Amino acid sequence: MAERSYLSIGQVVNYLRGAYPDLSNSKIRFLEDEGLITPHRTPKGYRQYSKEDVDRLEVILHLQKTRYMPLNVIKQKLDNATDLSTLAFEVGLLSDLPMKAEPRESQQKLHPIEDVPDLLGVEISFIRALADNDLIRIIRSPQNRELVDGRDFEIIRLCSELNRFHIEPRNLRQYVTSANRESPMFEQVLISMLGMDDSDDERNMKLERAFKKLHDLTDGVHTALLKNRVFESLNAVVSDADLDSVDDEITRSHASKKAQQSDGTASNDTRRPSSGSRRRTSR
Repeated sequence: MAERSYLSIGQVVNYLRGAYPDLSNSKIRFLEDEGLITPHRTPKGYRQYSKEDVDRLEVILHLQKTRYMPLNVIKQKLDNATDLSTLAFEVGLLSDLPMKAEPRESQQKLHPIEDVPDLLGVEISFIRALADNDLIRIIRSPQNRELVDGRDFEIIRLCSELNRFHIEPRNLRQYVTSANRESPMFEQVLISMLGMDDSDDERNMKLERAFKKLHDLTDGVHTALLKNRVFESLNAVVSDADLDSVDDEITRSHASKKAQQSDGTASNDTRRPSSGSRRRTSR
């Protein structure tokens, strides 16, 4: 659905009916009467639904379907949400959390700690907790001002989102240890890839590209290992598997392959003329 397009109530039903087969015009009107959605109205009174209206409606339907929440609780959740996309992620509608990139000028400067809550929507106590756990640094100026490096803004945002899932800064110290352990390996590889005659811009571009490639590969390994450990722990796929059945299945598979190979060899032997026959033919 385009950002600025409007849908009629019938189009909204058709748009969402694949996921919510029981959805109808009357149900949408009922949700409007209950104050959960407020579509735009044309001068003639026809309802028009924006992308935000449809996203909000989908959150409502999802919470009803998967969490069995009453409408008053859903309305309160929507009213308390600061960002609909973040709420959609939290309730399981989005697989990726929308993150806002920091402007380059913000990344390349130091910010007074008292300005960061307005910039990022986090509390100063949370910033201090991040610093106490070595996730970011609070820098002291000669006049004893507390400053936060703009390059740490991404870490602050990510940790703030994790905090919504009750993952606190103290739970993230393992990632500090991991970063400290991995950084020398990255540095060694990246140094070998840089030319001595590169300009600063060329050097930075090379570093960005090479780092991204290395990170994607190592992150892929880390993600796969972590997923395996978590799924093994939750599902016990390997430990609970019937290993005797696995052995039997492999044995049968090997026996079947050997039988096919034997049949193929025997078939080739019957088609191959004997050496005596070849000699008679040659004469």
